[in-house]
Amino acid sequence: MFVKDFAHELAKKTKLVVLTQHTGRGPVILHESNFQVIRFQWSGRDKALSTFRFPRDLFLMSSVIIRGFFASLKIAKGHKFHHTLALWAIPSGLWALFLKWIYSIPYTVWCLGADIWDYKKNPITRWLLRLILRQAQSIYADGHKLKEDVRSLCGKKCDYLASSRRLPNHVSVKADIRQDKKNYLFIGRYHPNKGPDILLQAIARLNPLIREKAHFHLFGGGALRPILEEFISSQYLSDVVTLHGYIDEELATAYLRACDAVIIPSRKDTISLVVSDALQTGTPIIASDAGDMGYFLKKYNAGTVVPSNCPEELAKAIESNVPKKRKISAGQADLMKLLDISKSAGRFFSDQL
Repeated sequence: MFVKDFAHELAKKTKLVVLTQHTGRGPVILHESNFQVIRFQWSGRDKALSTFRFPRDLFLMSSVIIRGFFASLKIAKGHKFHHTLALWAIPSGLWALFLKWIYSIPYTVWCLGADIWDYKKNPITRWLLRLILRQAQSIYADGHKLKEDVRSLCGKKCDYLASSRRLPNHVSVKADIRQDKKNYLFIGRYHPNKGPDILLQAIARLNPLIREKAHFHLFGGGALRPILEEFISSQYLSDVVTLHGYIDEELATAYLRACDAVIIPSRKDTISLVVSDALQTGTPIIASDAGDMGYFLKKYNAGTVVPSNCPEELAKAIESNVPKKRKISAGQADLMKLLDISKSAGRFFSDQL
């Protein structure tokens, strides 16, 4: 979700072409104000790469790797590239590796969490990760703990580079909240790493008197959705929880501004993009102590932190009085500066000079 903002910032400094897979929506070639986006066709269409599992999805994984390889070759023939930036080590790091071998174009890998944590579990993809990372000119990670995971995996230096996005100042849509209740928001993939099941377990543990005065809006998609739906039905939470699909940034902004708090119950994470989203809208944050979130939220006094993978403590945090003040504190402002995407783009560009 932050890639567009990062690309716009980077394109202010250099010529830029973005290559990605086509999702079945929008044109194959998209001209932004200062860069071009090229989408290649593949067999998965709108299937999210983050849902792939090896060897179950070997065919789709092969499709995106092979089609991406030929698309990158075609683009490289028509442009004189000086550098490739691969966001996610797999699959885009593979395309960057091929371009280095064929055209001697150096590349950087920006690791973003799932690409390392998911693929290092399998011996084959772990070997691929090491190859991609060791061949890279430089490596970044969008979390300090992730940075250490990358270093231990490949034995090379890895630097921290923050990821965030800019929410729109004005939105034309309204959040469908319950006016007579406290409204809580979750935005993230329906994936074990993001912990939506932990949130549902916490909701089921709430005092009934508190639960009936609250409503939880979950936005996302992924393999856990059927499990979440079954849990909501079995625990009679349908009047308390609304399970939505993915949300665009305009509607996300509307919900962030309207809800009493955003909840980030991750098992594994770096510092979630939703943290920077909430900081921009002044939305109170309840987050698990996963990745860098606990450290940063405590250091800058920017939110409530609970132990990771602990529905009981999360339920207690929800039951506590959440401050309704939307004014951004000095600590929150400092944390926003740290996560500024323009600084990340400037850092990457200066490092490659």
